[in-house]
Amino acid sequence: MKIAILLVVAYLLFLLFFRLGIWLMELYPYKPPFAEFKVSDVSQPQSFVDSVSSSKGSSHSVLLLKITGELDDSAEVSYGFYAFEKRKGVKTSKFIMNTTAKLSKGKINIDERHDYYSSDTIHVFFTPKGSKKGWLKIETSIR
Repeated sequence: MKIAILLVVAYLLFLLFFRLGIWLMELYPYKPPFAEFKVSDVSQPQSFVDSVSSSKGSSHSVLLLKITGELDDSAEVSYGFYAFEKRKGVKTSKFIMNTTAKLSKGKINIDERHDYYSSDTIHVFFTPKGSKKGWLKIETSIR
């Protein structure tokens, strides 16, 4: 009889702590860190390096990319990374461009996820393709 009561009490405590955990997760949702870059002069090419948003040394599977702003003409945002190879005892690096987002005239609101299984650092490039006025905010997060 004592064992049954202990099992019921243990089960009720488990349910209580489980519900408390869910409530706390809803109260304080996890927001992954983002690196934020601002392009104030959209008539000039610019480059940025995100080396802060990833968990260092862990394996990655996704890159979150958010681009917001407004442009008077088209532009592109590209990203890539350096891959290191070791051949015949010599370590060399090679830049690999992953994806390019083509931006049109007007308001920009892009929120994308891309597979990313590489390094802790991502290189982001803004290239105007006729844009002269406007602004952009580029956010990246390596997860």
